[in-house]
Amino acid sequence: MTYDLTEEEWECVRVCVSNAPIPYDITKKKIPADILQKIGQPTRHREEGLPNVTYDLSKYGIHES
Repeated sequence: MTYDLTEEEWECVRVCVSNAPIPYDITKKKIPADILQKIGQPTRHREEGLPNVTYDLSKYGIHES
């Protein structure tokens, strides 16, 4: 069985399968891993996080310890 999906659609399927909850039925726990082995792992993107923000809360009686 083959599916005519664009690369973007395949990536969507990969992400959905990789984030799918593990089935409660112990006999089916390997199904998502087996599917990902067949269609490939999703592309991982590493984004830079937000910078840490510092607030002066001393006027409210809150001091850094």
